[in-house]
Amino acid sequence: MTEETYTGTVSKIIYRNDDFLIARFSGDSQETTIKGSILGVKQGEKLTVYGNWEHHAKYGKQFAVTRWERPLPKTDEQAIAFLASPLIKGCGEKRAKQIVNHLGTNALERIADEGVSCLTAIKGIGEKKAQKIADSVISTFEVQKIIGKLLQYGISAKMAMKLYKEYGSNAVAVIEENPYKLTELNLVGFHKADEIAKNMGITPLSGFRINACVQFVLKEKCFQAGHCYLPEDELIEETLRCLNHNTDEKVTNNEVIQSISNLEEKRIVNDNGFVYPKFLHEHEMNLSWKLAKMQGSTRGKGVSSVVKHIKNYQKQHNVVLAEKQREAIRKLFEENLLILTGNPGTGKTTVVQAMIDIYKKVYKKDDIALCAPTGRASRKLAEVTGHAASTIHRLIGLQPGEAPQYSEDNPLSEQLIIIDEMSMVDVRLASKLMAAIQKDAIVLFVGDADQLPSVNPGNVLKDMIEGGIPNVKLTEIFRQAQESQIVTNAHRINQGQSLLIDDSKNDFYFIQKEDPKKIAHMLVKSAVRFVELGYALEDILVLSPIKKGPIGTITLNEALQETLNPASSSKKEWKKGNTIFRQGDKVIQTKNNYDKDVFNGDIGTIKDITQIKSDDEIIDVMICDFMGEEVEYTKDQLNELQLAYCITIHKSQGGQAPVVIIPVSTSHYIMLARNLIYTGMTRAEERMVFIGTKKAMHIAAGNNKVTQRNTKLAKRILSNIDSKFAVKSAR
Repeated sequence: MTEETYTGTVSKIIYRNDDFLIARFSGDSQETTIKGSILGVKQGEKLTVYGNWEHHAKYGKQFAVTRWERPLPKTDEQAIAFLASPLIKGCGEKRAKQIVNHLGTNALERIADEGVSCLTAIKGIGEKKAQKIADSVISTFEVQKIIGKLLQYGISAKMAMKLYKEYGSNAVAVIEENPYKLTELNLVGFHKADEIAKNMGITPLSGFRINACVQFVLKEKCFQAGHCYLPEDELIEETLRCLNHNTDEKVTNNEVIQSISNLEEKRIVNDNGFVYPKFLHEHEMNLSWKLAKMQGSTRGKGVSSVVKHIKNYQKQHNVVLAEKQREAIRKLFEENLLILTGNPGTGKTTVVQAMIDIYKKVYKKDDIALCAPTGRASRKLAEVTGHAASTIHRLIGLQPGEAPQYSEDNPLSEQLIIIDEMSMVDVRLASKLMAAIQKDAIVLFVGDADQLPSVNPGNVLKDMIEGGIPNVKLTEIFRQAQESQIVTNAHRINQGQSLLIDDSKNDFYFIQKEDPKKIAHMLVKSAVRFVELGYALEDILVLSPIKKGPIGTITLNEALQETLNPASSSKKEWKKGNTIFRQGDKVIQTKNNYDKDVFNGDIGTIKDITQIKSDDEIIDVMICDFMGEEVEYTKDQLNELQLAYCITIHKSQGGQAPVVIIPVSTSHYIMLARNLIYTGMTRAEERMVFIGTKKAMHIAAGNNKVTQRNTKLAKRILSNIDSKFAVKSAR
């Protein structure tokens, strides 16, 4: 099809996101709709667009843009208008007139060719201001050329912009030589890069392709299964399967082995046949060394008075601590590192409260820090202890793409660090946290080792226990907890036993349904019933082990939204992809956002969709309420939110709710695991409802084959401790 050209002015923007524009376009004595990857264009701008006409059911005849450009100004007035536009930084209308008067109608071409030198000769324009103007002019025209060139390969305008920021004017040359650079910048996955490479005519036997595939397979397998490494044979086998799928030119075993060798120490580490992504190897090594260094050390103060403090604490608070609880408190003052574990109802919170109180009496001048992996978990920790708590990220000042504020060179000042929900902490986060802690500080790790491990690579809590870090496991279930069927049945499931339900109590239910669609229907009815009983939406946590299918989070979110918060003329809504966000909806934040002060796992409610004035511009915003704090989102930030009527059990970790409802069915057989069901049911505070089949529950309770994660943390801790004591003995 022959490419057509169409020149005109953007008269109205109908829809815009980071990478796509639909707009009304007036030109050639007619007005029509244009659409395409048109970046940074504003209403009133003149463009030349290239593409083809097509027909759309809603917009009628429209022009599908494949590439576009801003035509160079042809008059003084056009040149002044362009320089004075928001595209050019540091140049208002007065300065624009001055530049055009001095350089002429072709001012923009001269700036692009000569750079700063042609501007500094103009009175009042210093080096700094000239640089800002020149950079804006050069990038404006340079970027659109790069975008136009890369679009033909299937690289979006948004990706092209990122490539320009990374490689500057060389972006096209870099990508045409090695399109797999796109994967290194996390712009696309390997398969998309492979498709782009094919469009460019890159051979399937390219070394760039093999290197990229090795890294892709290694990282994907590690993050999918929580591994820190893959055995070399497995990596080779999986890489060959990926490379040689649907291609006549086959990569050989030796070529993959050579690629692993080429990448070693740059991107990966081959540790005696166990291949790590380099960053995971560093984190595992650093964490093991820090733990071994701190293990066995003690500040040795206050130990003799701890027994007396425990007695005083019991009198003062009118409690009798169990022997294991008292042992945990004593050990806190004997060891620099201590792990406190226990199942529901065994009094972990009680003993942590006692530890904080007694520590303050022993070390009056010391600062204490409490933290947890998620915002919800940290707020819960603060609530139950009465002491301020934060996320681990916030404690050490960790933000995406940046080094932490606190590290080995700039450690935290706190001398007691308490980390809750430790089962959720992956090897990377644990490594960065421990690096930020002083070597003579006391660290208390609190968690339930029977819960799900971290979503990301590593199994840190389990590995620390196996690596010999001192630990106390609370086992006694207190009388008050014994009265809860949620607690007693959680223990039964954790021991592989069947549920015992007393129908005379109203805290535990099992509704038998077999067909997944009927399970979903009953689940919605149950949620409605709890709302009728007076529970708010935020009090009800619907959890599913899976995302897809009739009882997966996607389908259940749609059904629950339709029933609990149906569409109405009085409710505003936005659509993002296939998801509708509506006033009154329950939503979950999916990534840490430090600017907004909301974190991955925080659950809130959409309060309003409105317009606000920002920098003399009216913008559309969605206002969400998170724990009483209002947070604003623009449309292009909706990728940080998901509906939260139903979330995965993994996402629920660190939080609790009065009511929890979980579907359990043989239709998600692969997810029927003891630790998954146990983790889900321990989120419930008042009422627990399972809907499904007893057979599925029996399978889950009997399946204690926790997927083995490939880590060497435990062995490294033990080895490093042995090395440390060997050095001491030699001295």
